[in-house]
Amino acid sequence: MIRFTQEEYEQLFYLAGKDSGAGHQKMKGKNVSAFIRKCIFEKTDNPLALKKEVKNLTYQVRKIGVNINQVVTKINSGYGTPSDRNQLFFYLKKVEEAFIQLEKRIEKTYGNHKIE
Repeated sequence: MIRFTQEEYEQLFYLAGKDSGAGHQKMKGKNVSAFIRKCIFEKTDNPLALKKEVKNLTYQVRKIGVNINQVVTKINSGYGTPSDRNQLFFYLKKVEEAFIQLEKRIEKTYGNHKIE
């Protein structure tokens, strides 16, 4: 028997609902037991979900990087305006927020294991 805190169980319930391979026998379409078995027995060193997230984030960073390069070129050529500078900070903030969101999703899914 495995015991979970209420918060852990709610997290499992949420993740089981998002997982299409966990079946839909119990709990309003969410089979938590099937989800747990899937996580334990299909565990790999390179999770597909994390790989997709990193690939998507890489794509988004490249798109934002193009915009940043355009703004910097304009500023460096002497045609930059204060709004261009604000736009540059906006794009940099988007990159930072994307990484923070990915970090939160990784911690939520895989735990917060500190590396020393």
